[in-house]
Amino acid sequence: MTKKKLGRVLLMLAALFVAGGFFNGTKRAPVAEAAVTGYGTPTPDISSFLFWYTGTGFRLQPQDEYTAAGTSKTLTTGVGYSFLDTFFNPLSYNHYQWYQSTDSGANWKSISGATNSSLTVTPTKPGTTYYQERFGYYLGIFPSIFQTYYYSRVASVTALGDPVSATGLSVTADDSYLYSNQGDMDSYQSTAATTSVHGKPTPSNATGDITWTSSNPSLAAVDKDSGTVTANTDSKSGTVTITGTIKNDDGTTKSGSVDIKVGGGLDDQTVDVGKAATFKVQGSFPTAPKSVVWYRENPGSSTATKVASGTSLTYTTSATTSADDNAKYYAEVTVASGSQSKVITTNTANLNVTYTTSPKVSITSKATDLTDNTGNSDSYLSNIVAGDSVEITGTITDSNADSTMKSGVLKIKVPANISNTAIYIDGDRKFYGNPAGFPTEVTNSSGGTDYYLVVNTRTNFTTSKTHTYKIDFQSLETTNMDFTTSVQLEGYDGATAGTMLDTYQSQNLSLNFSANTLTAKAGDVTFGSLSYANVNQDIEGHVEGGGNLLTISDDRRVKSGTTTISLKQEGAFETADGSHTLDATLSYTNGNRVIPLTGQDSQPILNAGPGIAVGSLNADHGQKLLLNMPSQAIYTGSYSTTLDWTISNVPS
Repeated sequence: MTKKKLGRVLLMLAALFVAGGFFNGTKRAPVAEAAVTGYGTPTPDISSFLFWYTGTGFRLQPQDEYTAAGTSKTLTTGVGYSFLDTFFNPLSYNHYQWYQSTDSGANWKSISGATNSSLTVTPTKPGTTYYQERFGYYLGIFPSIFQTYYYSRVASVTALGDPVSATGLSVTADDSYLYSNQGDMDSYQSTAATTSVHGKPTPSNATGDITWTSSNPSLAAVDKDSGTVTANTDSKSGTVTITGTIKNDDGTTKSGSVDIKVGGGLDDQTVDVGKAATFKVQGSFPTAPKSVVWYRENPGSSTATKVASGTSLTYTTSATTSADDNAKYYAEVTVASGSQSKVITTNTANLNVTYTTSPKVSITSKATDLTDNTGNSDSYLSNIVAGDSVEITGTITDSNADSTMKSGVLKIKVPANISNTAIYIDGDRKFYGNPAGFPTEVTNSSGGTDYYLVVNTRTNFTTSKTHTYKIDFQSLETTNMDFTTSVQLEGYDGATAGTMLDTYQSQNLSLNFSANTLTAKAGDVTFGSLSYANVNQDIEGHVEGGGNLLTISDDRRVKSGTTTISLKQEGAFETADGSHTLDATLSYTNGNRVIPLTGQDSQPILNAGPGIAVGSLNADHGQKLLLNMPSQAIYTGSYSTTLDWTISNVPS
C-alpha cells in the first residue's frame, strides 16, 4: 500500500471517531445479540438524522424468526454510509455475504450465492439455525488489506413441528417523523428519508409472515417485506398509517399499525389574536444543533427577515395582532459532525391569527347628585329633589383593535322635567339634537313619549378607542318618580356616514325623584255592630278595607327638629241627622299606653326626632283606636265622629 492510501484511510478513521462522538446518545439502543458467538463480532447499530449517518454499518438488523418446517422465511438487513465513506470512495459499492451455523455458533460456513441484503431460507426439519451477514463497502471484487467489514447481529430461524397462529400484532417505528423537503441534498447522500417499522406478534413464536402496507404511498411508501418506510421528496406533508398484517397458516390474519408524520419540519400554527404562537422544528436530533436561525416573511411579502438565532429548535412570537395573519416562518438548522456541517432548511410554515372585526364596546357609568349625594351609590340616586344638579360620568371603550366601528353617537334617556343640560366628551362640550337645549322627544313602543339627550356629532373611534363623557342636568321634578336610564352608543362603520352596527349601553342607572314632602292619609275606622253585650268593654276598631290607621309617606330629604303627630276627636258620636248621640269614650293606644281622646284637646301620640323618618300607624305595630260604652239607654242607629290628625315639626 502506498503512503498516500494509508494517509487517506487514517483520515477517514479519525473523522469517523469524531463523528461517533457527535451522535453519542442516539435514540436507537443496540439490538440485543443472540446468545451464540457469531462469525464476526456484531457491529453496533448506526443512527442517522436527515440522511446523515453516524458511521458506516447496519441501520436495519435481521430479526429472529419462527416458521414451520418446509416453510420459507426471509431475513432482511439495511445499511448506511458515513459522510467520509461516500466522499472518499464515491465509486465503491456494497459487498454482502451471509453465514450460517447449525451448531449454536460453534462452526460457521458461508452460504453460496447469498450475496444480497436479504436471505430466504427454508428449513427442512424442526430446529434452530443461526445466520449472520457480513457487509463491506469497497471498489472491485477483492478488498484491500485495510478493508473494514461490518457484521450484523446473529439472527435465529427456528423451525417448529407445527405452525403457531398469532393472536395479535403490535407495531412500532424507529422514527415518528420523516422529512420530505430535503430533495436538494448533496449527491453523495440519499434524498429520501427512511425509517423502519417492526412487528411483534403474540405469541412471540407465531410462524406467519408479516407484510406491510401504507395508507398513503404518495406520502410515504413501505416495503411490503422489510418494513422500510420511505418518505416522499416532493415536500408533501401529512400523517401516514403503516399497517403490518401477519397471516396465519389457517388463513386468518391479525394486524397492527403505527402513525408516522411526514413534513418539512414545521407545522402551521393558529392562535387567537393577542396570543403568542410557537413553532417547533420536528424530528429527532441526537444533540443540540450547532446553530438555528429563524426567519419571518411578512404577509404578502417574499422577503425574509431574521428574527432569532441561537440553538433553540423552538421559536415563540410576541403577542400577535391581526397584522400577523398569514405571516410565514422557517428555520435554518446547522448540524455538525466533527469538522463537517450541514444546513437543513425547514419548510415555510404559516401563522394564522384568528380575530374578529366585531366591536367590543364597554360603557362604564356613574351617577352623582351634586347637590346632596348622601345615601347614594354609583348606580342609584335615592332622593333627587327639585333644584338638584345631577351628573352622569363614565368611559366608552371599544377594546377590539380590529373593530369595524369607526364612529358612534352618544345618547341618554332623561326625565322630561329637567333643565341646564350639558354634555361633554373628552372634556369638550358638545351640542345635541335639540338646539333649544331641551331633550329630544321620541315616541316609544307604548305610544308614550321618551326624552333623550343626543349628541349631534359623531365621536371618532378610529384615532382613539376610549373616550370619557359627562352629562349634567338640573331636576325640575316635584313629584315622586322612579326612573331608569342607561348611557347608550350607536356604533357606525363609517366616520360620518355608513351603516349602524349596533347599539351598546351601560348598566342601568336608577334615579329616584322625590317631592321632598311628608304626606299623610287617614283610614276610616269601624267598630262593627255593637249591642248591650258590649257595654263596659274596650272594643278595637278596624280600618275599613284594611291598611293603615294613618298612611304616611315621608320623602323629606332633610329631617331636622322633632316631628309630632297629634290626634283629637272632633265632637261626640252621633247619628247622621244629629238627632241622637252616643255616650262613648274613644281612645288611642300604641300598644304600651292608652291615650283618651273624647273630651280632650289634641293629644300627641307620636314623636320622631331629628333625622328620623315618620312611619305609618297600623295595628301590626299595636297602633289602633279603642271604644268603650258605659251602660245607658241606646237608640239603635249608626253613629260616627270625626278625627282631626295634626302633623307638626319643631325645628332643632
